Amino acid sequence: MRNRVTASFIAAAFLVLQAGPGRAADESPVKIALITDMSGAYASLSGNGALEATKMAIEDFGGKVLGRTITVTALDHRNNAADAATKAREAFDSGSDLALDLTNSGAALAVSAVAKEKKKLAIVTGGGSSDLTGVACSKYTYHYAYDTYALAHSTGAYIAKGPTGKTWYAIAANYAFGKSMANDFGEAIAPFGGKIVKTDMYPFPATTDFSTYLLAAKASGAQVLGLFNAGADTVNSMKQAKQFAVDKSMKIAVGLLFLSDVDALPDVFADSRITTSWYWNEDKTARAWADRYAKRMNGLRPTDVQAADYSATMQWLAAVKAVNSTDADKVVGYLDGRKFNDFYAHNGEFRASDHRVLHDMYVVQVLPKEDVKEPHAWFKILQTMTAAQAFRPATQTECKKDW
Repeated sequence: MRNRVTASFIAAAFLVLQAGPGRAADESPVKIALITDMSGAYASLSGNGALEATKMAIEDFGGKVLGRTITVTALDHRNNAADAATKAREAFDSGSDLALDLTNSGAALAVSAVAKEKKKLAIVTGGGSSDLTGVACSKYTYHYAYDTYALAHSTGAYIAKGPTGKTWYAIAANYAFGKSMANDFGEAIAPFGGKIVKTDMYPFPATTDFSTYLLAAKASGAQVLGLFNAGADTVNSMKQAKQFAVDKSMKIAVGLLFLSDVDALPDVFADSRITTSWYWNEDKTARAWADRYAKRMNGLRPTDVQAADYSATMQWLAAVKAVNSTDADKVVGYLDGRKFNDFYAHNGEFRASDHRVLHDMYVVQVLPKEDVKEPHAWFKILQTMTAAQAFRPATQTECKKDW
């Protein structure tokens, strides 16, 4: 009996050796690491909703690619760049093929560096710093949804064109996103005679009381208050701006606003004009997807980041299928220069020169409650901006392409 067992074991081992390491790898899951804010200031605009949107994409793709099961794991970076880098490295070392979402620009830049080191792919849907396709561009990172350049050259330019939009006082989160936003808004308003007279950088994510900054802005005599933050910080700073009646003496320019922010404080944001990469009720295809999402999320409507997570996942999986590999170099070779359209991205293109993903953007008005015809329908589209209008021209990029 012992001899028969030994012989069977040897035979089985021989078959495994014959199959080789490639076969074992082919049976492992294709892994997506959703590295995002699951518990902090940006959780409502990304978080669990981003995870659900990614799961929807995996299901719609059929649950498998290359004959392998597709999985997604959410990793909470807690708005800490070092933690994000550590979790990305662990995820890649454990077999993850894609880092997705990366809400928080500091986290996005940190993970982008790890992706370059590991030669794995990162797709940023939540981080906004234009440095991701500028001084920090990488072969292994695509910037998918919006960026600070696009926000500044729509919202900022719109306000600066007016006679009372020339002098600005900025309050910005003291990390990569806030710094990029302040720089890009300064550049965007300058051609119209606009100037940021002062920028207060507040500690992030440790600030909830903005009173000192708001009172200084009010006393400055500037015509416009620029709020260069996002998520819960935008909600808190805008609410306090109203409490201190800053809006009575200054225009308020909200650099970045999400549907979830308006859901939290609709009265405060009523009549604001902001820029977004997508709106759930912009057309029939967007609404159809948003209806499916809402059924899974207790009636909540998705933000543009959550919609972008679905879109980016589908585009990446299609590329993996097309090249018959998860190898990042092969996927990049397929995606670079590729044009596409889906419910999220209209006139989409993976720009090869700096890895900015181009698509239409939208200037919207936040409607007052009395004009809202159904739950979460806060936005009215005022202008569709083409990619050429919205994003930094390739000829002006600071990307030193080294690939």
